[in-house]
Amino acid sequence: MKKILGLDLGTTSLGWAFIHEPEKEVKGSQIIDMGVRIVPLTSDEENDFSKGNNISINADRTLKRGARRNLQRYKQRRNALIEIFKNEKLIPSNFQYAEDGSSSTFSTLKLRSDAANERIELEDFFTGVTAIEQKERI
Repeated sequence: MKKILGLDLGTTSLGWAFIHEPEKEVKGSQIIDMGVRIVPLTSDEENDFSKGNNISINADRTLKRGARRNLQRYKQRRNALIEIFKNEKLIPSNFQYAEDGSSSTFSTLKLRSDAANERIELEDFFTGVTAIEQKERI
């Protein structure tokens, strides 16, 4: 008897059957076992799969976890740098980094662009405001 393993590979399932078939006779085939495994995919994953893109069920989770880790590491580096500045007395001990006001990321970037055209004092980098801007505010 011949032993035949039949496979059916679909986009969302895998079917299989194990068959014994006689070598000379037409009749007498026998199905020994069979089954199917269904791969549960969301509609987005199924569309990607049908387009030929590599997919992983955990790929989205992995990307988000990586983004969280990068943000956490960025904040740790920033806080460590602020602590060094406080220890060196370059900024006041009650300094709080904020997302608005004179200590924001935007003001720091503006200060960098101003540094291309004019001299910026060391203290200006920690306060986020140039001496010229301080005079303009008064």
